[in-house]
Amino acid sequence: MRSTGALLLTGLLLSGCSASKREGRESQRMEGRYRLGGLSKGWEEQRAGGADRAWFNADLSSSIYTDSNCARRFRDGPLLDLSNHLIAGIATGPPLREEILTIDNRSALLRVYSGRMDGVRLQIGVVVLNKNRCTYDMLYLSPPATFEDGWADFEGLISGFQVEH
Repeated sequence: MRSTGALLLTGLLLSGCSASKREGRESQRMEGRYRLGGLSKGWEEQRAGGADRAWFNADLSSSIYTDSNCARRFRDGPLLDLSNHLIAGIATGPPLREEILTIDNRSALLRVYSGRMDGVRLQIGVVVLNKNRCTYDMLYLSPPATFEDGWADFEGLISGFQVEH
């Protein structure tokens, strides 16, 4: 199970976008400036790679990551398109769940998919929202057998999302 979790975390971090020096100070000042809800015991913070923040739960073989893209890196597009971009090549069918949420006084799209990464089956929870010239992504990746066990933690994390000024 541990190798599955390591695979999920690796794929997750590789899918994140990393800032380049050419993108200017405005992006760097704005990106990563948000608060999140707390996670229960078992979630260990990880090196985030190209994301802002990342956690791994060894008992669940599950990963959560959050990322922001601001200013020049901000893509003002429909939330559906932003969500599809995040799961391209991983999701293996239509969403299992889809709903519009209000997070930090903005509309956010939540979707859940079945997927595969390097042949390993997984489920993916994706939340995207735009606010203040930033796009925020929050992903939860887990083997199908433990997905529901970590879902409340992911919901708690996103429910506490708030942009810091």
